Amino acid sequence: MINGMVGIFYSIFMGFAIGGLMISKRIMPIRLQVFLVTMFFAFTVYLGYIIGRFVSVFSLQFIEILVGLVTLAMVALAFIHFHPMMGYFHRQSRVLWGVLFFLFLLFGIEWKIREVGIWLHFISVLFFYFSILLGQLIQYEILQKIWRFEFISYLPLLFFMLIAIFKFF
Repeated sequence: MINGMVGIFYSIFMGFAIGGLMISKRIMPIRLQVFLVTMFFAFTVYLGYIIGRFVSVFSLQFIEILVGLVTLAMVALAFIHFHPMMGYFHRQSRVLWGVLFFLFLLFGIEWKIREVGIWLHFISVLFFYFSILLGQLIQYEILQKIWRFEFISYLPLLFFMLIAIFKFF
């Protein structure tokens, strides 16, 4: 039960972060984009869950450290690839999608090693979807209120940093 709650906690934090990253152009993305990102999350985590059956020889600590390192790589690459006019996810951001794919895949492997039930995967997808929407709304309101500060666009990266810190400790 605790392992499932941890998984939902991380999916909510990732949803907040990705939702905030999607709003970095200061316009709300269409719902189709949110749905496609959610399906990308669902498919990739499920694929990691399947792969986790075969690589369950790795320890949970190793996978958690690997998730922490990939999350830090996500923060660094998002910081580097951010463009003030195009945001985080633009045509040259294929690297970010690759890192997100790897992060979600490791997340699914971790779920299998923690022996979390697959039913919780479907619940986490719902939480992920709604946390993307909530993360977008929060980031949009922050950008509207404090629009003069350029560093506000980097605020969603703090959620990824929190995930990395929690994974390392």
